Amino acid sequence: MFSLLNAFDKKPDHPMSDMKEARKLLTDLPQNNAFKALEDVTFWLTSIKDAQGFHPEVRANIVMLLDETGQPLEAELLHQYLSEPHLQDFHGLHLWQGIHNFARALTEAYSACISEYQQAENKPWELKENLALVCVRLLRAVTEQMKLELMRYVDVEQPVWDQLCSCYNFAEANQVADAMVFPYPKHVIHISPQRELARALMLYVSSPGTLAPDQIEVSYRIAGRLVGFFDFKTEPDPDCAYFFDLSSPGAPGNAGSNLPLTPAIRFFGAVKALPAVEKIISQNEHDFADPERRFGNEFTPAGKLTVLKHLRVHWDRNPPHRHQERKGISATIDVTHSFKTISQLVTRVDIGSMIKLSEEDAVALKNKASISLATDDNVDYTTEEWPVLDMSVDGIGCTIPKAAGNWVKIGDLCGLKPKNSPLWWVGMVRRLKTDPNGIVHAGVEILAKKPLSVWLRTLGKGAEKASNWESSSGSFAYDYLPTILLPDADNSYANATMLMESGSFVLGSIYQMMMGEKSREIRLTGLLAEGEDYEQLSFEWLNPDQG
Repeated sequence: MFSLLNAFDKKPDHPMSDMKEARKLLTDLPQNNAFKALEDVTFWLTSIKDAQGFHPEVRANIVMLLDETGQPLEAELLHQYLSEPHLQDFHGLHLWQGIHNFARALTEAYSACISEYQQAENKPWELKENLALVCVRLLRAVTEQMKLELMRYVDVEQPVWDQLCSCYNFAEANQVADAMVFPYPKHVIHISPQRELARALMLYVSSPGTLAPDQIEVSYRIAGRLVGFFDFKTEPDPDCAYFFDLSSPGAPGNAGSNLPLTPAIRFFGAVKALPAVEKIISQNEHDFADPERRFGNEFTPAGKLTVLKHLRVHWDRNPPHRHQERKGISATIDVTHSFKTISQLVTRVDIGSMIKLSEEDAVALKNKASISLATDDNVDYTTEEWPVLDMSVDGIGCTIPKAAGNWVKIGDLCGLKPKNSPLWWVGMVRRLKTDPNGIVHAGVEILAKKPLSVWLRTLGKGAEKASNWESSSGSFAYDYLPTILLPDADNSYANATMLMESGSFVLGSIYQMMMGEKSREIRLTGLLAEGEDYEQLSFEWLNPDQG
């Protein structure tokens, strides 16, 4: 059993024997190589965890120092990873492994500290706040592991659930589960072990398998800001759609009426956070020039809106469930990607059929547009051949060959062409899953089997009408935007949506859609989704008898 007297007889036989030595050694970390510096911090965490002779509080203080040293390095590397998080990319995998190794080493080091506390006769960390702080940091390190595994679309490792349960059980047993602390220096938001666990669980149940890695990161940050609204209860509640069993470590599940109640079951949900989510969505949609900045300036306003709308659905009392029947098949499909390429390949309205287009405007349109209106034979593009495993009414399940799909991430737009078909469909990568053999499976939603590539002519915003533009001076130059029109479920354009290049959306903008013998004016009404190079928008027809 631990002896406090022996701990002070001599220093541990370790280079970081005390805080002074630890700080001195950390000054030698590489200054211009974040990966190597984090690797060194990870080494020290593992070394400290296994070293003998440390007083528990000294060990914990050194682990916390290493944690604080590693945080900015981890943030820098995560930013690099999120800029190109492709599953088949070796450099991305290398970055991911470095960050994941740090999170796992940090988890194990804090776990060793808590284990040592439990075994000590003379309990260190007399202050409740210190005990709560170690629990919060341990839970956050475990959540970081989980978040990274979700970003690679692999099954969350069992030790993650083991650590979440054991740490929270420890916090409850020592009456610090609801103790509020600042998790790191300069952090301004209080957090408790209970809230930290609720944040982790809500991230997991919010369908991260349908989000891109950067969207998973935004979801985590949003959950951190709104966690004070989350419910975490010992009894069933209409606002708690999910449950977590502290006595049987594993993924949380949907709370149902047939769930047997035990003292270890906790019910949680985020329904009370929905008004705050709605308010932020409204602020962003109606004032795009002054976007919500609290979740990180490195993410686009449209990207944050996409995530907020996703969370609004999955934080509801009745979250969605996949229910479409999928039929197993064995086939292949041609796949290409990027908004510009797909705009050239799908059926399109040619310049010759556009109305009210002067020769000068036609030349300007051709010169301005990066998208050619020539025949498919002149389109420069490449395709990949993906095996198709199953299919539903509006989706296909594929595997991505090892030599293909370096561009793939959730939310990417893709063109799909079945074998022996002349027509291109428009799809979106909705799900990714990496199996234990490293094979990447993709779920692709078919947005439209009969998309139409059209041009929009800029007319104005809000109350400004087309007639005002038509009567403007001859010095006025029209602007043109390429668009992919997506018919509704009935293959009608009455309730169609559209795809435009990223950065095009301004709520209330009015355009003239150039697609046939009649002028068709539209007004943008909402942002539905965002990808790397496109936005999916809703709109309304301003002319009668459209669609």
